[in-house]
Order: sequence, then C-alpha cells, then structure tokens
Amino acid sequence: MQNNISNFWGIINAQGNQFSKIISCSIVTLLFAQTIFIFSIGGWVTRVGTAIYVACLISLIFDRFSSQPANSKLTKLYCWIAFSLATYFLTTVLSQIVNSTFIPSRLDAPSRLLFSILIFYTVFKYRISFSKILKVSIPFGIAFFFIFIELNSDQMILNKSSWGGRFSLPFMDPILLSVWLTCFGLICLTFTNDEVKFLSFIKNFIYMLCFALTVFMAFITESRSGWLAIPITLIFFLFKPFKLWAKLLITLTALACLIYMVITLPTILSRLEVALIELKAYFTTEALVTSVGARMEMGAIAIKALSLRPYFGWSETLFSDPEIASYLTKTYTDHTLFLAKNAGFHSDIYASMVRSGALGIFAYLATFLTPLFLFFFLLIRASGEVKNTAMTGLATIITCIIASITVEILPYKFSITIFSYLISGLMAQALWENQLSKMNPKRIGG
Repeated sequence: MQNNISNFWGIINAQGNQFSKIISCSIVTLLFAQTIFIFSIGGWVTRVGTAIYVACLISLIFDRFSSQPANSKLTKLYCWIAFSLATYFLTTVLSQIVNSTFIPSRLDAPSRLLFSILIFYTVFKYRISFSKILKVSIPFGIAFFFIFIELNSDQMILNKSSWGGRFSLPFMDPILLSVWLTCFGLICLTFTNDEVKFLSFIKNFIYMLCFALTVFMAFITESRSGWLAIPITLIFFLFKPFKLWAKLLITLTALACLIYMVITLPTILSRLEVALIELKAYFTTEALVTSVGARMEMGAIAIKALSLRPYFGWSETLFSDPEIASYLTKTYTDHTLFLAKNAGFHSDIYASMVRSGALGIFAYLATFLTPLFLFFFLLIRASGEVKNTAMTGLATIITCIIASITVEILPYKFSITIFSYLISGLMAQALWENQLSKMNPKRIGG
C-alpha cells in the first residue's frame, strides 16, 4: 500500500513506499544544500553535486528493479531533453576518439551535464517543487556569501589585488562570480508575488533585497558578461502571471535599484564605455590586445579551425598541430594565442567549434536552446504556477546564454554543475506541473 510522501514542506508531491520516502527526502535535502554555501565554501558545489548524482542514481536503480509504477509516462519530449543534456558529453568523447587524443580529465565537466539527467528524472518522478527549494536556499546562500566576505576581509583584499582591483572569491574568478550572482539575483526577482498579505510583503522584500545585493556585487566585479541579461529578463518579467500593478511596482523598483547603482558606481558606465571603445578599435585600428579584441580574434581562430576540420573538430590538438600552429602564430597576436591556450576561448560557442566542430555547435545549441524554447513556450501557453516556474527558468537560461557568448561556462566543474543543477531541476518541475495542470487544472492553475 502506497503512502503519500508530500510531507517535506510541500516540496514532494508524489506517491511512494517507505524507501521512496527516505530517498526522496534525502535528495531534496541535498538539492537544498547545493546552493547554501555556493559562494562561501570552495569545492562545496562539486562535492554536493556528486552526492546528488549518487542519490538520484540509487533512486533510479530502485525504480527499475521495483514494481512501483512511475508517476508519469515519459514522452518524446522528455527523451529529447535527456538527449540534449547528454550531447555535450557525447560530442566531447566522439571528438577525442576521432582525433586519437583521449584525455579523461576533459570529460569531468561534461559528465556533470550528463549526470544531470538523473536530477531531471528524479525531480520529475517525485514531482519535486524545485523552485520551492531555490526560494529558501538562494537567500541563505547569499547571506552566507556576505558573512564569508566579512569574516575573510583580509583575504578578500589580497585576492582583489591579484585581479587588478576587481572583486572575486578565492575559489571563483570575477567573471564566473558575476555571472552566477546576476543569475541568482534574477531568479530571486522571479520569486516575487502579487499577494496582498503581510507574509508575502516580507517575502517580496527579501527577494528584492537579494536581487539588489547580488546585482550590486556583480557590478562590483566589473565583469560585463552577464549584465545584458538584466534588462532582457525585466522585459520577459512582464509576461509573469501577475496583476498589472504588481508588475509595474516590482519592475519600477528593480529599475530604481539599477539606476541608483549606475549613479553610485561609476565603474559600470566606464566598463561599458571601454567595451564599446575596444569593439570600435578592433574594426578601425590594429589595437587588438584588449579584452574585446582578444575575444574577436578568438572567434576568428574558431571559424578557421572549423573550416579546416568541420565535422569533429580538433579536440585538444589545435595548438599542437605544426601546420596550423605556424599559421596561428603568423596571423594572430601572442596575447590572444596565450589566452586561448591557457585560459580557453572565453566563449562556449567558440570552444565547442574548436573542440568538436559542427557536432560541437549542435551540442551547444541543444544544451542552451532546448530549455530556452521550453520555458518560453510554457510561459506563453501554460497556466498558473507553470508560468512562474517557466519565468524562473527563463531568467536562468537567458543569463547563461548571454554569459556563454563571452565566457566559458561548460568546461569548469563548478560552473557546469550549477548550470545543470538549475536547468534540469527547473525543466523537470515545469513539465510535471504542466502535466498535472492538464489532468487537474485546480491543482496547479491559479
């Protein structure tokens, strides 16, 4: 006889036996823990992420060998989502095989995206309200972030000097820190509601405060990679199923915060001005040794690499091949080549083109566009709480897409673990909510 296990703060909404109750509650606890110390303990994300994968795998194995019926039937859409999460890993392996350069360490980061299929399956199976986990864990994570800064002020000053005055963490560079602070801030913005209750006012104040603080710190890093996601998300915020007055109030409050930051932080406008100057200089002068100039040159290198090996790419052999290495040395600046060799191509699309050719481009598009189209479709066509989940998912994937143009998210274990954690969990929740709303509109609709 099955027992209802929707007793863990209303996060689990499925049916199951005693073992299912234990394993699902364990997984929810780990999912909750993932973002708690994301900005305060180095290595926390990858360690907890591994524990999540193991717990989800145990759940999957138990499900396969038990007679317990699944809550929901998988469709072609869910199979495509699972495939899209696996493409980055599969294309990396295939490229290494074709180029005879098997490097196991290069598979570590892509495997995190592959393993996130387990998170997708588990959140969908147990009908876990993933957004409820984020609503609690992200504010705690931001609070611990500021506590960490306060307790390690001397270390922060030393670390800042090593990055030329830019704010960063000992275990996270300014670029990735800016991206994920921006992402979490926008996620908090989507958590606001239009209920006229005292508790709702308190929640909205907390989420708006988290938005303001995280975006402020993202500006302090002086990394521009994710900033464009802020106005784009504010535009999509108008589609949130809100009363008009609530939309206007929250949007205007967010804009007021941004205007205040621009006025009080002159580095914001100066950094944007520098980007425009460097972009203009790339097309009008020979001054290529700039942040924007180097990225533009890396794009040219990636296109050249794709033209020489269009199908499977170069894996890790681009700079070791004598003929192409000689060409690159004669054509591009030493600064750009040094960065590309030692720090990557500063763009997920460039890196995918070089390492896996056309297959890499396909993997990039499948990885980023699948959740983008899914969340956008549900935001437009779904109803009630499904729209809210889709809005949170859109804020996440828009930030990641914008950032992936000028910084690599996928090759770093920390970054890809957070990306896969957020995307797989939110996609799974949006789908089970949408499925449930069709069967019982009163249960999900609002």
